[in-house]
Amino acid sequence: MTTVLLIVICLMAVVLFIQIGAQVELFQQVKQIRDYLDMEDKPTPVELGTLEGARPSDFGLPAALDEADRAVVLFLSNKCGSCRDLALALSGGAVPPAMWVVVVPVTGDGNEFITEFGLHGERVILDEEERIVDGLGLAITPVALHITQGKLTRAHTVPTVRQMYVNAPVPYKYNLAGKSSGRH
Repeated sequence: MTTVLLIVICLMAVVLFIQIGAQVELFQQVKQIRDYLDMEDKPTPVELGTLEGARPSDFGLPAALDEADRAVVLFLSNKCGSCRDLALALSGGAVPPAMWVVVVPVTGDGNEFITEFGLHGERVILDEEERIVDGLGLAITPVALHITQGKLTRAHTVPTVRQMYVNAPVPYKYNLAGKSSGRH
């Protein structure tokens, strides 16, 4: 009887050891996946150079941005897969209030891209002749151009939908104390 009990305990110890080893391996794989995803999800800064501090309207963007406290202009092309993912997230009027979208038709008709994703609205601009991107010297998409106090302040790539929303300025009506902030 004691021999059987000893064999059962030894077998349980071996099974427990294997399970702990498998769990450690699983945690290592999850860490590797997180590291990879974090690397894939990091925006890359885009140097503005002499454009920093300039007014957006100097480059063909709407004059309303010259008065914006905080805004982001998202540049999308109809050619890249990431741009299509971002456009899908913004489809049907889901463009955040302080965001403008500039569609750059690299191939074909930009209106088809706008219609396909339902990006119609006053904050969606078709840069058909690429005057805006040429004026800014922008050669990559998707890119977010940040505007603060009516001036260009920084730019970066937008590799994922999560990064698009993380970097979108959100106008707020209430501060943490619950009092009106005067911003809408």
